Amino acid sequence: MGQWCRPSADANAMMTILEIIQAVSKNVGLDVPSLAVANTKREIVELIQFATETATEVARRADWSALRATATITGTGTNDNFALPAGFARLTMGSAVTTGGNPVRGGISQDEWLSLTSISGTPRYFRINGTSSISFYPYPALAATATVSYLSKNWASNGTAAWVNDADTPLVPDVLVTQGTIWRFKRKSGQDYSDYLAEFEATLADLAATDMRERLP
Repeated sequence: MGQWCRPSADANAMMTILEIIQAVSKNVGLDVPSLAVANTKREIVELIQFATETATEVARRADWSALRATATITGTGTNDNFALPAGFARLTMGSAVTTGGNPVRGGISQDEWLSLTSISGTPRYFRINGTSSISFYPYPALAATATVSYLSKNWASNGTAAWVNDADTPLVPDVLVTQGTIWRFKRKSGQDYSDYLAEFEATLADLAATDMRERLP
């Protein structure tokens, strides 16, 4: 099985997408490129796509601390659906929604929610509407606040879920982005990728277990 080495002088620094693509290229037998995101060579375009797919998968499969964020919801005094941040992926484990330091309960059914009479007060229940908004019962008074702890889907250092330039780094572990890009490239090329996939899965399990609580797909 091929091996890759972290090219950065700082062992704790995240690899850039250029460094990831260069490491992958060495492993799969491609010429090492001097640029990645703007590269038009077919194989490099494919590697960028595979690195994107990998980072998206890795972000989904574990609750990485680097992706954890909070949002403050401010009451309007009316029974509104309150917008969640554009990068919202899912709530964190545990008491993800609080008001005044007290947890707000979720997980009630649609029928239960629809049976509630709209009133103003201190929220006791919440309901997530897809990934776009959140509702409360009772709905919060004007200027009252609630805190939502969530995992972002934006896994790149540029604040998005895409590579924009060669200096971008992943907020998820770079070793996983590298390994995942390798096995995807080998699969696409018709090569045996089972060992590389197994290595990726083992690394994912190890790193997820030591970061935050692991989540299955």
